[in-house]
Amino acid sequence: MVQQLALDIVGTYGVGFSWIVALIFFGRVVLHRIVKRLVLLSDDGDSSYESNLEKRAETLGNITIATGKAVIYLTALLMFLDLFGVDIRPILAGAGIIGLAVGFGAQSLVKDFVSGLFILIENQYSVGDKVKLGSAEGVVKKITMRSTVLETDGGKTIYLSNGAIAGKEVINFSQSK
Repeated sequence: MVQQLALDIVGTYGVGFSWIVALIFFGRVVLHRIVKRLVLLSDDGDSSYESNLEKRAETLGNITIATGKAVIYLTALLMFLDLFGVDIRPILAGAGIIGLAVGFGAQSLVKDFVSGLFILIENQYSVGDKVKLGSAEGVVKKITMRSTVLETDGGKTIYLSNGAIAGKEVINFSQSK
């Protein structure tokens, strides 16, 4: 009885399940290869130090991979639900409404993300640069879409939201003319 049930489930959902797993794997491989290729294109051949372009490409590459993985897994989840007969249209409509409500409620989070995007696009600073952001000064240890992490000369770690940085003066001591 249990064996027959297992065979029925595999017969009914096996092919669809296999396709979804294959698409997840294929999507991740393609995502990593594209990002890796783009990061390698930024390599200027100078092995003595990482150029600003290389550091910026690496940072943007990491953000692209994280975002791409989230999209792949969310799409796979919706495909699994659809495979098992769950109507995903109400889920997508509800997600849109919830997204709108969260967008209004989380304006500071959206501000952080947009500010982080402009920090990266404008190349204001990169990981490893010595900067002064408002009253905080230190070496940039990490940049995400939401925040920037500095390490002071005294070894303290400072976490700054990118939205708070947007309204302040940014001084990059590592960039030359």
